[in-house]
Amino acid sequence: MAQGSYQIGGEEVREENSWRYPLMLLVATLVLSAVFLYYYFGPDVEEIAGNKLRPTIADDTITATVGGIDFEVPANYTLYPKDRRNGDREVLALFASWPRFDGFTPSRRRDFIENATDSRRIDIEIALAPLPFSEADRLEIQYKPHLADQEGQPFDYGLTHYRFKSAGEITGAPSGYTDKELFLGEASDGQMAVLFCYLEDPSGVIPSECYRTYDLSRTVSVKYKFKKEYLSEWRDIDAGIRNLIADFAGV
Repeated sequence: MAQGSYQIGGEEVREENSWRYPLMLLVATLVLSAVFLYYYFGPDVEEIAGNKLRPTIADDTITATVGGIDFEVPANYTLYPKDRRNGDREVLALFASWPRFDGFTPSRRRDFIENATDSRRIDIEIALAPLPFSEADRLEIQYKPHLADQEGQPFDYGLTHYRFKSAGEITGAPSGYTDKELFLGEASDGQMAVLFCYLEDPSGVIPSECYRTYDLSRTVSVKYKFKKEYLSEWRDIDAGIRNLIADFAGV
């Protein structure tokens, strides 16, 4: 007769180890606890991919290549971990604080993290240019056909203001510009600058922003975005951004 068994009425009855079921219950509890903790406290897919907002005070240099141009960027100009990886990419997202054009510091946390109306954070996107058009070409080919007033109206800060056709004025397909207004001005380098500003949100929940996209090379464009509250300082912002990017690119 095997060890751990005994006979009753000529039939063998096998004894079960007394610790087996408690052990199984303990293992199941540990597994479920691990799943629970990971689900609620562990990194999600976006965090693993480096897409979660997480600024750093580190100033070690990252070498990122976009369109054959190497950019040497201190890490504290990035808000997403994915942008702190060396190598080639199609898009590099950077951030700077106006008016000093410095990177993230704890004292600037509000500007970098919160989306307040008066935030001094400037969003910068260096990317492969989607179309082989210059800024002037885009104005003539893409933007002007959708303007309601081709001549524009004189505006403050050395700008001319243009209004896009509203939804009721469009006869064909939607233009995609009905929520924006366009400004033309001469940048500090003497070049024409095309600025877009989003129309004010009636609810006041979303701060209005302005942006410009200029050409760094035939294959790389730079887009920067700032709060509309600082439109009066657009020329200084433009010059500062161009100098910052040129410094990162070593040109």
